[in-house]
Amino acid sequence: MALPFKSRAATPPTARRIALRDPTQVRAPTPADAPFVTELLEQLGYPSTEEQVLARLASLPAVPTQVVLVGELWLGTHQTAVAGLLVMELGWYFHSDARHAHVTALVTDRRYRHRGVARGLLVEAQAIARRAGCTVMHVRSNRARDEAHGFYRALGFDETHLTFDKPL
Repeated sequence: MALPFKSRAATPPTARRIALRDPTQVRAPTPADAPFVTELLEQLGYPSTEEQVLARLASLPAVPTQVVLVGELWLGTHQTAVAGLLVMELGWYFHSDARHAHVTALVTDRRYRHRGVARGLLVEAQAIARRAGCTVMHVRSNRARDEAHGFYRALGFDETHLTFDKPL
């Protein structure tokens, strides 16, 4: 059964600068980004091989409810770096008919933090979620990531739930 979403308008743009002065370009990842995505996942605490990342990227067209974005940072004359990654699941609450977006991964390369990369990724993710008919965005963040919690609060996210995990 397909989830009740608007059209494939949730598909991320090829590339878009978030603001005129913002050095971040947000776009869908390509296979050429696999080494950078692999490093970003490692920094986030989710080690993966490049082959695993390539397989995941290749599976994205079959999973229309999953959105993956990379943030490319302008470094200078003809130089950019894949400096951030955002993964978002678009879902539907059976109990309320509400559509929601759940950011399951957000990381900025430690070399490029505090340059607007994560903010640019979230701005684009929110636009995609709105186009998909979502009315709320959730972010899950490890308790130990105090700096990230302040960042989310500064962007208007409220701490609303306590989450429990159990390995299966």
